[in-house]
Amino acid sequence: MNMAGDIRVRTDRHHRGLYNDFKNFAVKDMHEMFFLCACLGYRRGKRKPLGRDGDDRFWSSTITPEEYANFYAMLIDANNMDFSAIAEDKKVVAIMEEYANAGMDILMDDVLSDYTIERGEELRLDPSCSGDLPKVLLAYVYEKAGE
Repeated sequence: MNMAGDIRVRTDRHHRGLYNDFKNFAVKDMHEMFFLCACLGYRRGKRKPLGRDGDDRFWSSTITPEEYANFYAMLIDANNMDFSAIAEDKKVVAIMEEYANAGMDILMDDVLSDYTIERGEELRLDPSCSGDLPKVLLAYVYEKAGE
């Protein structure tokens, strides 16, 4: 998939530490956390533009074909079955960045607030209380999938 070549996927720079901390802790790679957040944002119908707070996080080539298929399905649905919405991967990624940005805020509100600390301008997982977070996160995803 990804016909447009490799695209830098951006996230809010305030979330940089969270993406880094989640990698190899609760997810294998950043694109998985991005996918989870994009799904949460989409499910709640919320998008949050990155604006100047956008920061390069990973390459789009790490996004799996299955994740892209879901991104395409979300956009087709959000655009009343207009397939032109998925014509350019760069635009697909840009919209998914907005859903993921809102999704991380949702995840913070629903789950992560008790597991994070502020370090400078970044949120980070608090190692003193995050040991059970992968299990908590999985339970949250399972609960949301049933709604």
